[in-house]
Amino acid sequence: MPVSRDEILDAIREIIRNDLKFAGMEIGDDLELVGGGLSLDSLDLLMLVTGIEKRYGHKIPQKKLNRDTMGTVGGFADFAFAELSSAGKST
Repeated sequence: MPVSRDEILDAIREIIRNDLKFAGMEIGDDLELVGGGLSLDSLDLLMLVTGIEKRYGHKIPQKKLNRDTMGTVGGFADFAFAELSSAGKST
């Protein structure tokens, strides 16, 4: 079933709140994943990526994961949406 960017964004927020234990936190598109903002470490980022991969059944190539694709919550949502679109899994 095709998925929208908003659904991916909601999934990212859910993973951050539930799996990464940031419950109750306001998670806007501009919130930084690394550095300021959430200050996620490499294991947290891996959990975020694998959570999206499992949810949507698409493996994200590790070579595409970098500061540009995982800088902010919204940036990662855009990247994940583009990845899923190219795999025919998003609308």
